[in-house]
Amino acid sequence: MSARFPQLLRLRRWVQRMLPILMVFCACGCAWHRAPTLPAVFQGAKTLEGRALPPHRDYWTAFRKPSEFNATGLYLLEPYQPGRIPLVLIHGLASDALTWQEMITAFRSDPNIVARYQIWVYQYPTGIPYVRSAADLRKELLKTRMLLDPANSDPAFDQTVLVGHSMGGIIARLQVSYSDDKLWCAVSDAPLSTVFDDGPLPDPVVSALLFEPVPYVRNVVFIATPQHGSNWTESPVGKLGRWLIEVPKQVEEQSRGLIRGNPGLFRNPANRPPTSIDHLFPGNSIMQATSRLRRGSRVSAHSIIGTGYLLPDGYTGDGIVAVASARIPGVESEFIVRATHSGILRNPAATAELMRILERL
Repeated sequence: MSARFPQLLRLRRWVQRMLPILMVFCACGCAWHRAPTLPAVFQGAKTLEGRALPPHRDYWTAFRKPSEFNATGLYLLEPYQPGRIPLVLIHGLASDALTWQEMITAFRSDPNIVARYQIWVYQYPTGIPYVRSAADLRKELLKTRMLLDPANSDPAFDQTVLVGHSMGGIIARLQVSYSDDKLWCAVSDAPLSTVFDDGPLPDPVVSALLFEPVPYVRNVVFIATPQHGSNWTESPVGKLGRWLIEVPKQVEEQSRGLIRGNPGLFRNPANRPPTSIDHLFPGNSIMQATSRLRRGSRVSAHSIIGTGYLLPDGYTGDGIVAVASARIPGVESEFIVRATHSGILRNPAATAELMRILERL
């Protein structure tokens, strides 16, 4: 059959490689998928300002039209409880906080985890570059400590755990890393020591490219995280996703003004500001710089990695992230499980491994 119909064979191989990506894209990007009510575990979730999670899921807007997404924030599932370690869950691309439902349900079934941790979720627009989302989360984390524990008297706060899935893992990594000059050198040839000689740069640029670890975060768990990027960004589905994202007008105006006002400061400025998918490409300078950032010396890290599925380029992984990309040196533990990129959050073995990590911290 294959010899007589080589085109059908090629089509079948292409479908086999693309199917995991198509499944994730459809599962995470269906504009018509809206849950009628929030699952019970999220019904009490609120930001410190009192905003509740929206009653309907709308992660398509967060991906497609970030400027129209108004549910960004750090949500506490229950009121702050001194003495319990904050456990912050960060979702990935084209997803939202509700993607953690099954894992949160599992956490709440374990008396030891319930006694030790308080669960928070971070929700953000996934179409914008992850360096910006990371800067926003960094501000949220610092503000939250200042408001809830201004005297720094709660030792549990100093054991905060971040758990990030997919791109959320990169955002988590940026909370526990030093930027040094690596991210700046990824976009400019101007020495960092001379950058501010001609005047200040806008705060969004500074906070996204120049930072230190959040001082009270001590532990981070990466789940299906493209630490070195993912080649699916160059697949047809990835290119479609990049094309679909509408860069916020404010961001476009800020970018154009910054480039015009600082001729020669930025290397090869594009006509359009980058999207989150641009920065996930392995050859992107921001992605490469992010993968080389040094982690805080007091931070322990763990990796949970999916395998068993082919990527479009033929590498093995979870269908989106290759095993080689998800691996980084210096982690306390590495757990590899057969799972798809989105299915790993519902995988019993992955959930058990995360709970094992939390119980041992």
